[in-house]
Amino acid sequence: MVLFVLVSVVAKTFEAGRPWLAYLAAFSEAAIIGALADWYAVVVLFRHPLGLRLPHTAIIPANQARIAENLGAFIATHFLVGVRVAGKVLEIDVAARFGRWIADDGNRRFVASHAARMMPQALEAMDDRAVHGALERGVLERLASFDMARLAGDSLELLTRGRRHHVILDEVLARVGALLADPAAVAAIREKVRAELPTLFNLFRADAFVVERLLKAANAMLLQVRADPEHALRAEFDVFVADFIGKLKDSPEYREKAEGIKQELLERAGIRGFVAQGWDRFVAWVRSDVEGEHRVVRPGFEAFLLDLGERLRSDAALRARLNQWIAREAESLTERYKAEVAGFVAEQVRAWDTRHMVSTIELAIGRDLQYIRINGTLVGGTLGLLIYGLTELTRS
Repeated sequence: MVLFVLVSVVAKTFEAGRPWLAYLAAFSEAAIIGALADWYAVVVLFRHPLGLRLPHTAIIPANQARIAENLGAFIATHFLVGVRVAGKVLEIDVAARFGRWIADDGNRRFVASHAARMMPQALEAMDDRAVHGALERGVLERLASFDMARLAGDSLELLTRGRRHHVILDEVLARVGALLADPAAVAAIREKVRAELPTLFNLFRADAFVVERLLKAANAMLLQVRADPEHALRAEFDVFVADFIGKLKDSPEYREKAEGIKQELLERAGIRGFVAQGWDRFVAWVRSDVEGEHRVVRPGFEAFLLDLGERLRSDAALRARLNQWIAREAESLTERYKAEVAGFVAEQVRAWDTRHMVSTIELAIGRDLQYIRINGTLVGGTLGLLIYGLTELTRS
């Protein structure tokens, strides 16, 4: 602007005899007016021009609270839109990006290490009494809801599939065979037989003969049963087991007995202590594992993350489901908290120091403000020159 003031003064001084200087003077004068007008327009946005508190000046500082509210509302209305946020989540494919990121060994170790270190702290931060109470209630209520008789029947029925229960029978037969071969057991059987036989028979050592024949017959039968998968005794065993399972599942008498046993166990204080001790031991084990040399928690996290990364890279359906879930959650959270976010933004803008806010905005758009002034100067000068030229044409 100073340049155009000098140009205007020079042009006016030497205008006589040089008509073209009049056009230069008109351009310069209009440029000065344009520069002053734009200077005023820019200044009044941020402060009072020349310190004069004229109406509608220092617009931004004077309206800081209203700007804060409008900015927060603008962000909530045009940016924090649940559908748009969800669409952006689907567009960037969060699941695939996470899969690629976690596939890196360094990233995976970093996440697993931090998760392992945080786990003991998270567990210790819990209220032990509340945890014990919750576990006790959960475990006891769950146990109380079980139909113990039917559960036992179903478990035994599962055990009988594929004749797996015959393993138990074979083990029992082996134990009985071993017992019959034990000298102490044989002696006890002989004493029992001797007590039952008449005295006359004992004189001829009939007890030894009877015991020998009994043991020989018993061992022969045990060998036959163990060697023959289709032995009649095995069939009788199957019938016995099937009948017992049926009674457990359908008999009111067996169900009542099982419920009585269950209630007696639940009423004992020991089971509550067992639950509490289990939690305490779990917390202590996690702490020692994380801090010790033989670790399980951290490698477990790493293995889980490795498997997750591989599945996310190879399973398109899994990625789609995960992305849909993240998108739904992002949409829900956005709609739920966008008013709070808008309020936070407004509060922060209101809390800004006015001078700092003005200087920050000016620095951010400083170059454009200079161009506004320059453009105003040039536009003003051009319009002034045009008006002067048209005026001269109308005179001629």
